[in-house]
Amino acid sequence: MKIYMIILDGAADRKINILGNQTPLEKAKTEALNQFAQNGQETMIEIIDNQIVPESDSGAMALLSYEPKVYYPGRGTLEGLGTGFIPKGYNYVAFRINFASYDKNNKKLDRRTARGLVDEELKQLAKEINEKVDLSKFKVEFKLLAFGHHRGILCFYSKEKQLSGNISNTDPGYKKEGVWGFPVSNYEPKPQRCYPLDETEEARFTANLVNEFEKQTSKILEKSTINEKREQEGKMLANYILIRDGGEKPKKMPKFQEKFNLTLSIYGQLPAEKAIANLIGAKFTLSKALDLQLDKKFLEDCSRKLIQDEADVVFIHVKGPDEPGHDNEPFNKVKAIELIDKHLIANLLNEIKKEDIVIVTCDHATPCELKRHSKDKVPILISGGNFKKDGSIRYDEQTAKKGKCPITKAIEILPYVIEKRNEMKDDKNRKSKI
Repeated sequence: MKIYMIILDGAADRKINILGNQTPLEKAKTEALNQFAQNGQETMIEIIDNQIVPESDSGAMALLSYEPKVYYPGRGTLEGLGTGFIPKGYNYVAFRINFASYDKNNKKLDRRTARGLVDEELKQLAKEINEKVDLSKFKVEFKLLAFGHHRGILCFYSKEKQLSGNISNTDPGYKKEGVWGFPVSNYEPKPQRCYPLDETEEARFTANLVNEFEKQTSKILEKSTINEKREQEGKMLANYILIRDGGEKPKKMPKFQEKFNLTLSIYGQLPAEKAIANLIGAKFTLSKALDLQLDKKFLEDCSRKLIQDEADVVFIHVKGPDEPGHDNEPFNKVKAIELIDKHLIANLLNEIKKEDIVIVTCDHATPCELKRHSKDKVPILISGGNFKKDGSIRYDEQTAKKGKCPITKAIEILPYVIEKRNEMKDDKNRKSKI
């Protein structure tokens, strides 16, 4: 009676004209998902609430039944913990970063360097920054890790100085309030200066530290041989680092096995997911592949690993549909969904046991028209076990709106499913004794 949780990163969307006024999930050919739908129930759920836009980490936390409004410490903290950047005994603050491209003359900012950086370029840029930035006058050390086209993690740490995550983002696309980042629709297209969000000395000091770091890094990046070559090739320069989502020290979280008396295994590609796994006592497996996790071999290998995993609950976050949403590429988003269906979902359909339970949902919506995450509700499908069929014939937003699954929020999923699982198990035990 194993529970599989398949999280399609950012797959939920809005109707798109060039897709025939359908969403990518509606447009996609998803034979395996449809078979699961026909044997289960669906509905639309909020990931956090109708105010907070989820990220993949806060979404994962909610999907695993932990209320983000209670436990979420901020993306930066989770990324720092997940990379092992935070030394024991040090004061620290960590951030997520983007390598960005800023044209000062035309006042044009691309917050993600058009996703045009390859791994070798990213590694070299990060190497130059790690070697050349000097923060000794602040009595602070730092580590920078770059990955995934434009992303990175930055951690400042010190034994002498107190640091605070309660400072503003230099990324103009997100405004920081508490531990949350809220998307800004109409922002001034240039990097922002960092400032403290409270009157503490720690926040003031950390804001000054960030401003100095960004001043030094912009000079280093401008002179980088990587950017010299990119300029000759007519590509966007990776000449600025944008920081956001500085966080708090995490609260102690109840262990998953203590909550549900079940073991949990998480497959993901984000350091933040590894941190969540560590905080709740789950096994973590890094599942990362090139080309947005959409190669056939990778997806088929993942399906085998999920089936072979001995945990009671197996959770996998599949990145594929999210980035086409960010890039406003609806047809690529459809393609991503179809590949996942054909090479991951279909294998599960053929291999799982009759009594196993399959949950398919999203960690957030990434509407192509917005090119960012949104607080839109997302569809959820629960299939197998003794779950009543509600007449659903496929997995998509419109079908889910008509579904009869009684849950309304992400944190309700596992309590609902595990209660039904335990009822089925008890019933099976009673029948075996008769």
